[in-house]
Amino acid sequence: MPVIYRCLNCGEILYKFIRAGQDYYGIPSLSELKVKIGNQCPKCGKKLRESIDLHDIFISIRK
Repeated sequence: MPVIYRCLNCGEILYKFIRAGQDYYGIPSLSELKVKIGNQCPKCGKKLRESIDLHDIFISIRK
């Protein structure tokens, strides 16, 4: 099951983790993602949060 980080403001996909073995490090934490892409969304410029709120996590099943 893929893990996708999206901007809460514009919905831009910031990072996709598709499968194990994709890279050596696995799923990045929010702080690791901020180091990779910067402290803001590249599309709309909204600043990324310091932590993830459980209300912002969406789980969907795709067939």
